[in-house]
Amino acid sequence: MATRKIIGIAFSFIGILFSIIFLLHSDLNTNLKEYFDFSFKSYFSLSYFNQVLPLIICLILFYGGILLIIKPTKSNPILALFGFTVLEEIVFSWFGVISIDFPTYIVAIFFASALLSLWIAYSDTINQKHLSLKEGVSSLILGTSINLFSNFFFFFFKV
Repeated sequence: MATRKIIGIAFSFIGILFSIIFLLHSDLNTNLKEYFDFSFKSYFSLSYFNQVLPLIICLILFYGGILLIIKPTKSNPILALFGFTVLEEIVFSWFGVISIDFPTYIVAIFFASALLSLWIAYSDTINQKHLSLKEGVSSLILGTSINLFSNFFFFFFKV
């Protein structure tokens, strides 16, 4: 039980820390007036989505860490979603299909966190419920669709 809480706290801390880092290094506007002008052209661009995607991944990790602390049986699909999304992003980057602009230490920490989250989700090492086949397949499909949408939708349709 203590191991589960320590891992949950570590995942939550990594999620918050990297969210702040990505938010500070992005070009996202902090002026709220521009978000209410209803010109959606800038929100459907590849550059905007590439700045928001790391924040989404960090929030998934943060949510998985919080669920690991509070409700460990409900955390498995979220941890699997994080693991699949990050591993697909890193593997696609290794094969040269996409390019990610993260520093090496962030990629290493995300890679280790993704492997650990998949190991927790699919094994019974910290005495929680196994991930069902339906939850595992839905996490894989959702993680793949996040990566496909973020990288290939804009490439093919030139939005």
